[in-house]
Amino acid sequence: MLSTELECAPRNPGRFAPVFLLATPRAYSSVITAMIGQHPEMVGFPELKLFAYPTIGELGASLPQYWRSRGATHRSPGLVRTVAQFAFGRQEMASLTQAQAWLRQRERWSGADVLDFLLAFHEPRTGIEKSPENVESDETLTRLSSAYPRAKYLHLTRHPISTQKSMQDHLLRMVPGYKMAGQPMSGISGWVATQQRILNFAASLPPDRFFRIKGEDVLCNPRSALTNIATWLGIRTDEEAIAAMMHPEESPFACEGPRDSGVIGGYDPEFLRSPSLRLVQSPPALALPAGWISNASLWRRTVDLANRLGYV
Repeated sequence: MLSTELECAPRNPGRFAPVFLLATPRAYSSVITAMIGQHPEMVGFPELKLFAYPTIGELGASLPQYWRSRGATHRSPGLVRTVAQFAFGRQEMASLTQAQAWLRQRERWSGADVLDFLLAFHEPRTGIEKSPENVESDETLTRLSSAYPRAKYLHLTRHPISTQKSMQDHLLRMVPGYKMAGQPMSGISGWVATQQRILNFAASLPPDRFFRIKGEDVLCNPRSALTNIATWLGIRTDEEAIAAMMHPEESPFACEGPRDSGVIGGYDPEFLRSPSLRLVQSPPALALPAGWISNASLWRRTVDLANRLGYV
């Protein structure tokens, strides 16, 4: 039932144990989160970005002018669409407007306050969320883990070379003419920094609350990989449950929002345009990418870390 409370009661951090998928951008996290979210005991949220800032008001105010001028109306379209879907029953223009008003009225709420509301809506199902912003800083990970001390974390990896190339292609599609200075070194450096941050965070967790899997394995052998994930989560692994996870296109967020709403995203744009499960190529060899001109120490760190994550 829709909450009309504008002030939050003191929250119980131990009430919910959501699952957070930790990954660099361009790691197949949209399709895989949608797949897991189709399990009968799970609910998959798009990118909510709830822990990137201390409050909902600060999150809303962070929308860059570049995107405002191009029609975007909120920093987290996935959050607006999720509130519209679950609090107002649909993702149409009127309900999306209501969702934005709902969020503005709760600008002093923390991200955990809003996520608690969404998790309570679906109880006893377990929520899974995958914002790349969650792993952009130690501060954000601390905010996340403090809010949910019983949460579980799924570390989703992708080969560093294909990740960097996918990021470069994505930015060129989103911002035609965009130049990523220092490519491919800067993209690889970002991959290294993020993976190391995730591993450092994992070292602070009990083993049963952290699980790592290659995105390539999930998409090349989905039934086996999804069964392994479900086993770790302690949820059903029968054929019906696994079959449901094979249909990410059934997610209510596996499509774009209304074109004129200003909140059309929430998942990767390529996934939203073609959300069905599809196979991917095997990871490439760990060879210097085209255009690499310097920084031998960075490449050594990349290879060492990629080997540690199972890439050769």
